[in-house]
Amino acid sequence: MAAIRFQSTEAKAAKEEYDVVIVGGGIAGSALACALASNKASSTLKIALIEAFDLSNHIKWSPRPDQYSNRVSSLTPKSVAFLKKIGVWSELDQSRVAACEGMQVWDGVSGARITFDAANVDGVQSSFLQQVFSGTVPAPPGVNSTTNQGPQDRTYMFNTDCRSSLLTIKLDIFEKTKVQGITVEQGESAQEPQADWPTLQLDNGKTLVTRLLIGADGVNSPVRSFAKIESLGWDYSQFGLVATLQIDPSTSTAPGQGKGIAWQRFLPTGPVAMLPLNNGYASLVWSTTPKIAQDLKKLPARDFCALVNAAFSASSAELEYLYKNIGPDGQPLVDFQKEIEWRTSVHDMEASKTMVRGSSSQGDAKPPKVVDVQENTRAPFPLRMRNSSSYVEDRVVLVGDAAHTVHPLAGQGLNQGLADVECLTRVIEQSLLSGSDIGNIHSLTPYSSERFLPNLAMLGTVDKLSKLYNTDFGPVVWARSLGLTAVDKMGPIKNEIMRFAMGLEEPSNRS
Repeated sequence: MAAIRFQSTEAKAAKEEYDVVIVGGGIAGSALACALASNKASSTLKIALIEAFDLSNHIKWSPRPDQYSNRVSSLTPKSVAFLKKIGVWSELDQSRVAACEGMQVWDGVSGARITFDAANVDGVQSSFLQQVFSGTVPAPPGVNSTTNQGPQDRTYMFNTDCRSSLLTIKLDIFEKTKVQGITVEQGESAQEPQADWPTLQLDNGKTLVTRLLIGADGVNSPVRSFAKIESLGWDYSQFGLVATLQIDPSTSTAPGQGKGIAWQRFLPTGPVAMLPLNNGYASLVWSTTPKIAQDLKKLPARDFCALVNAAFSASSAELEYLYKNIGPDGQPLVDFQKEIEWRTSVHDMEASKTMVRGSSSQGDAKPPKVVDVQENTRAPFPLRMRNSSSYVEDRVVLVGDAAHTVHPLAGQGLNQGLADVECLTRVIEQSLLSGSDIGNIHSLTPYSSERFLPNLAMLGTVDKLSKLYNTDFGPVVWARSLGLTAVDKMGPIKNEIMRFAMGLEEPSNRS
C-alpha cells in the first residue's frame, strides 16, 4: 500500500537527503511524482514533494452533483495515454467527463468559420476533445481527483488533478510547507558527493538536500530564480475570465443540439469560448481587456448571461455599446436583456431577407443559450506568454508553467506540461539505466533538447493567432477570413491541424 509520509509543519529541524525534490504539487508536479514512482528504474529513488497548500482540502472535497469548478483544461490523447501509463487515469472519477466531438470556430468581425469534427481525422474513431471536471461520485479509497476514462485517441478537458494518486506511491509529501530559501552548500572538499547539491530550507524547520531539484512551482518559480534562469516573454493586455455556465441545449442549431461541441468566437478584444460539460453545463473562457473582465465579474447573473449570449452573436459595435453601459458598481445602465433581444430580432429579420435573396448562411450552427451562471465561479486572471531561456542547469530542471506559459486560446498549456513530465521521466530513466548522475547537467540536456523547440513553436503559434485576431483592421480581417475559409475547405490540411491539436503527431526518431 502507500509508502507515503505526510510531514508535519511542526517537525523539528533536521537535514534529510533525497534523490529528487519536486517543488510544486500542482498537476505537473504531482504527475511527475507519480511517473517517477511508477517507473521501474526510478521507483527506488527517494522523492519528496513540497506543496504550499493543504492537500487535505482536495482529498476530502465532495461538492454537490450540480456544482462544478471553474477550472477546465484540455487533455490530448497523448496526455491521456501518459496518465494511463503512470497509473493515474484509473484513479480518476468517471462521472465528470464530457466528450467534445468537434469545434466551431469563427471570426467575430467577418463571420468566416472553420469547423472541426473528430470523425474526419484519419485513423481516429473517437472524440476530438473531452471535458473532465470536478466530481462527486465516490472514488476508490485514497482518491481525491475526478475525471473519466474514455476511449483512446480523445482530447480530454478537465478541472481536476492527479494529486489523489500520490496516496498510493512511495513519496514524502511536505504539505502546507513553503520553501524559504535554496542554496548550494559547499563541503570541505569539492570531491564530496553532495558538494554541489541544492539545499532547501523549509518554513517547517526542515532542511533538505537533493541530487536533483525540479521546479514545478508555476510562472513565478523560486526554483527558476535560484538557478538564475531568465524567463522571457511579455504580458498581454488581456485578462481571461472563467465561469461555469448553465445552458439550454435545445436552443442550439447544431446537430444533436450541439452536444459535444466546443464553441469559440474571435472578437477584437480577445476570443470567447464555451466548452461542453455534462448535464446542461458548460465552461466559459473569455479573453478580453482587464476592465471588461472586471466588469463582467461584477455584473448581475441575469445580465452576465445575456452578455455572454451576445458575445457569440452580436457585432463588435453592439458589444462595445453594452460594455460602455456597465456602471462603476457593475450594474447595467440599460436593460441588457431587452437590448439584446431587440438586436437579435433585427439580425433574424435581416437573415430571413438574405435567405429570400438566395444567399443563406443557415449552415452556420449556433451555440446553446446561456440561462444561468454558477455562483462564485466567475474569476479573472492575467494572460501572459513566457518561455525560460533554458529548462536545465546543473542539478536543476524546470517543468510546466515554471518553464513556459501560453495564452489559453488553444487549451494547450497543461498538455505541454505533461509532455515535459513524460520526457523528463524518460530522461531520468535512461540516466539511471546507464549509471549516470541524474542531476548532472549532461544527463539533463536531452530533456531540454527535446522539449525546448516544440514548446517554443507552440507558444509562437498561439501568440501569432492571438495577435492576428485582436484587430478589426479591414485588410487584416479580409486576409485572415480568406485564409480561414480556404482551410475549412481543405480536408487534408484540417486533418493535420486536428492531429497536431490532439497530440497525435509523434517524432519519428523516438525510441
